[in-house]
Amino acid sequence: MLRTKYFPFSLRSLHSLFLASSCFASSSSQCKRRSLNPPSLHPPEPPKKVPHTVSAHGRSWDDPYHWMRNTDDQDLLRYLKRENDYAEAYMADTCGLRRRLIAEMKVRMPATVATPPEPWGTWEYFQYIPEGKEYPVLCRKPRVQTGLVKSALNYIYALGKEQILLDWNQVAEEYGYVHIGSCRISPDHKFLAYTLDSSGSEFFSLHIKCLRTNRIVYSSSTDKGVVSLAWTGDSRFLVYTICDQTQRPYQVFCHKVGSGEEDFLIFTEHDRSCCVDITSTKDFKYITINSNSRTSSEEGLHN
Repeated sequence: MLRTKYFPFSLRSLHSLFLASSCFASSSSQCKRRSLNPPSLHPPEPPKKVPHTVSAHGRSWDDPYHWMRNTDDQDLLRYLKRENDYAEAYMADTCGLRRRLIAEMKVRMPATVATPPEPWGTWEYFQYIPEGKEYPVLCRKPRVQTGLVKSALNYIYALGKEQILLDWNQVAEEYGYVHIGSCRISPDHKFLAYTLDSSGSEFFSLHIKCLRTNRIVYSSSTDKGVVSLAWTGDSRFLVYTICDQTQRPYQVFCHKVGSGEEDFLIFTEHDRSCCVDITSTKDFKYITINSNSRTSSEEGLHN
């Protein structure tokens, strides 16, 4: 059950299907006769090895494939193309079967998938994956009122359309890749704060969007490594954690929305065995700062 102020975007793409090749009983003998490398196909040459030594934690070892970390390397791109071409040629006789399996799976899947509306204040928040799209969309609409006195408001709300707060698909079109980490609506429903990884590095940048103007009012650097988010009760401050190079959340900062002031440090966890997490209390009066290890847990309050 989602908390009213917390939207852990756990929807996954429903159209991405991983299909493994298989042999049915009627063709089992043919599968047994099929060799791993058909005579007409030649496996691609293995990738090149470049001498490189990696050192960490007082140890060193050889990593001849370290050059593959550069995803723009032309030798890497050519090698991946050769591997893909070989895989396509090797599996060419299963193309018809794969198409039939995909078509059958698509028929069994709904065109769109949506979460139940989450009522909070005067709004209902929900998310759904549009038909033909890969990523979800976060929306809200005015909450339906009850009672004769509020019938006029219901009529007005019925005339309004849902408001799109964040569309993963648009972000993916801009960057080519999208991974939304944390996402928080401010208590006054005027701002949306979220973290974004647009490169696959797992280091998230922080963005704050004004829901009245539909504009981004703050963006942090991409290498900041923002993890957890929590709003203060007056919606003037956003508290967040950042991680170190080992992706351990260890510091808590506070950002004053719209001020242009530098974010100030609230807490630092110096024990490398502990990770820091933050959250708001249900009444938004306090921010809890949690420091956890495998064997211990500490919690503090900040107002």
